[in-house]
Amino acid sequence: MRSMEIHSIVFAIVFCCFQFGATPSQAQDADKELGWFLTAEFALVAASGNSESNTFGLTTALLRVWARSEARFEGGGLRTESTLKTRTAIGTGQDDFTVVEEERTEKTAENYYLRGRYDYDVSQRFFVFGGVDWLRNVFAGIDSRFLLAGGAGNTWVRTEKVKFKTDYSATYTFETEVVENPFVKTNFPGARLAYNFLWKISESTNFSSVLKLDWNLDNTEDVRIDMTTSLPIQISSKLAMKPSHQLLWRNDPALTEVALFPSPGSPSSGTVLAPLEKTDSFWKLALVVKL
Repeated sequence: MRSMEIHSIVFAIVFCCFQFGATPSQAQDADKELGWFLTAEFALVAASGNSESNTFGLTTALLRVWARSEARFEGGGLRTESTLKTRTAIGTGQDDFTVVEEERTEKTAENYYLRGRYDYDVSQRFFVFGGVDWLRNVFAGIDSRFLLAGGAGNTWVRTEKVKFKTDYSATYTFETEVVENPFVKTNFPGARLAYNFLWKISESTNFSSVLKLDWNLDNTEDVRIDMTTSLPIQISSKLAMKPSHQLLWRNDPALTEVALFPSPGSPSSGTVLAPLEKTDSFWKLALVVKL
């Protein structure tokens, strides 16, 4: 697809959104609770015995709500360490041996992020926004990704039980990969489409789905999807249990160095660059604290 066609499509999408946003909203506007809101999520999983692993996750979100605008700041991370055990028997036979155990601990997952965003409601149905994202996911090949975004969106439904909005933005990304890809640019313009859906199933249970689709306009094969679904279950006014699933997909993943062997069992003759997996998936059960 040519660059001119890509920019025309993006312009048409944004233009249509402005047209929709100019029409009166037919959705019932729920009463807003104004002020500061802080939530924190904690996830901890530990295994010991024949296998050992430790997973720790922390997420915090600070929200400031005004009558026609809101600012949101988020930060979090997930880190997993696994201990690999190797056993060796030393002795003369089945009735005379000693088991020697060696342990090696290494990180098997690591993901950190920071985000900030400001939204302003032009009308009940139309808003404009600006935001910044930073991500580090070394196991996906990303040492640092900093993204600037600015655009507009539509609030299609905002009632007591259902909230649904979409937004559309132009982006610019500054990316540093763990293994440099000599064939692509690390700084590039892009376009982002996103939605945010919240359904209050009952007084104690909500369903949430958030999707962000990023398109690299410099390399049109580079499409990224970040989708998180969750089902928070209220325990009290301050506590909730939150099972969630995050799916990260990239059509043109980062590269990694792989040792090259001329034949099985022969010594290495160097390394080659190979693409990583396109999909990463994270399941998490967190305790949510509202302050």
